Amino acid sequence: MMKKKIIACVLIIIGFGLTGCSGNHRLSGKVTFEDGTSATRGMVIFTTETFQANGEIQQDGTFVVGSEKVGDGIPKGTYKVYVTGIGKLIGEGMGGTPLFVSTVHEKYMSASTSGLTCTVPAPGNKFDLVLEPHPTNYP
Repeated sequence: MMKKKIIACVLIIIGFGLTGCSGNHRLSGKVTFEDGTSATRGMVIFTTETFQANGEIQQDGTFVVGSEKVGDGIPKGTYKVYVTGIGKLIGEGMGGTPLFVSTVHEKYMSASTSGLTCTVPAPGNKFDLVLEPHPTNYP
C-alpha cells in the first residue's frame, strides 16, 4: 500500500514538472503615444494582488511579457497594467548619469491610477497601448 502511495506521489510530481509553465500565454504589444510615435524605453508591468510580470519596451515601442524570464509569457487572468521609465533624455547629472524627464502622463505610472487592464489570453496574444503624453514634458 505504501509503495502505491509513493508511486502516485512521484507521478504527480513528474506531471507538474512536465507541464511547467505550459499555462503561460505569450503576450506582446507595442506602446505608442496618441500622435502615433512609439515609446523607445521603459517597462510595461502586468500585476495582480499576488503576481507580477513585465516586458521591457524596445526602441521600436514593442515589448514581450515575461514572468520569470524574458518572453516566457504570463498565466491566464485579468491584470492591472501600468508603465514606468518612459522618458526623454534631457542631459547629464553628476558623474555623467543620464537625466530623463517623463514623456508619459503620470496616471499611467501606477496600477491604481492607470485605468489599464488586460485579460489573458488576449486576442491574437497582443496587447497594444496608446498613451496620453505628459501634459508639459512631451514632445
